Amino acid sequence: MSGVLKRIRWGRLLGVLVVLPCLLVALAVFGRAAWRSEQYFHYPKPAAVLPADFASAREVTLRTEDGVELRGWYVPSRNKAAWVLAHGLSQTRMDLVPEARVLRDAGYGVLLFDLRAHGQSGGETSTWGDQERLDVRAALEFVRTQPDVDPARVGALGFSIGSAAVAEVAAKDEKVAAVVLLSPFNTLWLAAAYDFRRFGVVTQTGALIPFWRRGIQLEQVRTIDAVDHIRPRPLLVIAGTEESGQPLLDELFAHVGPYAQTWRIPGASHGNFAATAPEEYPRRLRAFADGALKPGPAVEAAAVEATPAVKAPGKKKAPKAPVKKPSRRTKAGATER
Repeated sequence: MSGVLKRIRWGRLLGVLVVLPCLLVALAVFGRAAWRSEQYFHYPKPAAVLPADFASAREVTLRTEDGVELRGWYVPSRNKAAWVLAHGLSQTRMDLVPEARVLRDAGYGVLLFDLRAHGQSGGETSTWGDQERLDVRAALEFVRTQPDVDPARVGALGFSIGSAAVAEVAAKDEKVAAVVLLSPFNTLWLAAAYDFRRFGVVTQTGALIPFWRRGIQLEQVRTIDAVDHIRPRPLLVIAGTEESGQPLLDELFAHVGPYAQTWRIPGASHGNFAATAPEEYPRRLRAFADGALKPGPAVEAAAVEATPAVKAPGKKKAPKAPVKKPSRRTKAGATER
């Protein structure tokens, strides 16, 4: 009997000696994932410097529904249409200046602004597209009230977390006339956990701790579902072939393929597409914008009516010769010689 008890005690001890190190390793891996994920929420917040060629832009301040103050620049429209541009994580409005330049040169009004907790805007933390939905709504409302803009001709462009916010807002706001999504992610949960998939549930759960701690609604941001509610409005989706999460992009591009314009830029990583494709990228962006926000028949007709008719210069007409009165001797109906 005593031998049996000894074997049980040794078995328990061996079990503890095996399990305890495994638990300690798992805890260490879990903690490291949580720490690495936390770093995504800490980044520099440089002040934006207005480019020299944006002299027509003016400083604007927006206020969101939850009271966050956003800072930005607005370039007035020359064609009655405009775009709202939302940048990515740890960026500022400066990172979308290349896109703004393409649209501005085509005559569009452009609103560049810093998302909450970025650049010169207020807000305590980024929420990766969750609360940024309020930022995009405030930006759209501002642009639609500008006297140089037709409210029915306003589009939205977003990059990375900005694309998530844009997609969610456009899915519910049918007044968003066109949408451009740059480097979008399928769902916020996957965006947060994908790069931590190496050790499965241990590292992925650890990576989500900073999001849960901030009250971020991971399941509320699902671009792959939102895009279905954007159609039949014009939609352009662009990503690079060297970005992280290519299998996820494959899924998203296959999903939107039947109803959206898509482009995978060869050799491009996460953003900075103008540097990778300096000619083709601006051309495609301009072509999409022109096709998506062209004025409707009523607007075109009004523009034609408002344009004063200008007579082309020509030669003065020679004065008409006086009409001879018929001779008294000419009978009615006879030909005069």
